[in-house]
Parts: sequence; C-alpha cells; structure tokens
Amino acid sequence: MRKILLMLAVGLFAGALSSCATIMRDNNQSIPINASTEKVNIKIMNKAGMTVFEGQTPTVVNLKTSAGGYFDPEKYTVVASKDGFGTQTQIIDWEVSGWYILGNLAFGGLIGYLIVDPLTGDMYYLDEKPVHFNMTPVR
Repeated sequence: MRKILLMLAVGLFAGALSSCATIMRDNNQSIPINASTEKVNIKIMNKAGMTVFEGQTPTVVNLKTSAGGYFDPEKYTVVASKDGFGTQTQIIDWEVSGWYILGNLAFGGLIGYLIVDPLTGDMYYLDEKPVHFNMTPVR
C-alpha cells in the first residue's frame, strides 16, 4: 500500500512539473493602457465588479489572468473618463493558451489538463493588444 501511495505522490509531483501552461506562462500579465489625450482617469474592475486599479494614462497595469478558482478565467472592464470628454469603456477578455492545449497534449497529460493548469490559472491569457482610448470632446 505504501508503494502505491509513494508512486501516486511521485506521479502527481512529476505531472505538476510537466503542466505546460504553468511552466510557460505566469498568471499575471502586463497590459499597456493609453489614450489620445494625456492624464485620462482609468478605473479597472474585475468580473466580480471589484475595482482592481485606479490611475491615469499612460500606464501599464499588471492583471491576473485567473479569478482564483478552478477553471475560472478573469475578465476586466476598463472605464476611461476625463472632464470635457465622453466616458468610454473597453473589455479586457481572456483566451485559452496554446501551451495548455498543445503542450499538455504532448507532455502534461491529464494532470496538466485537469488539475495543475486550471488551478494555477496559467492556462489563460488576456487579450494582448494594448488598450487605447480615442477620447471624444463633449460639446
């Protein structure tokens, strides 16, 4: 019985090390945010509606790709506002990493697919294009 438990523990440890998305990606991602006008106020909310950042453009924010749960990607709403200009909103959405799909197919196996990468959130990445607001004056 101890040999079986030891083999299972070693197998889980080895599987954790071979989860491709977890090895190749981090569950934090830097997103540049800028606007056509300087010093635009930025507010970023996660999918739960909690404010995770407030500041001004230009800026680079570090956002988590996972909301912290099992198979739980994060999604953000960015609101830009400035006196004399219309308020604008953009979404920073998520996608599944190719490392999760193809890497686990080749190397990580079921442990990578079903346990490690979904728990760490490393299987997701945020839309990689910079967030840019073309601010429109209000008359």
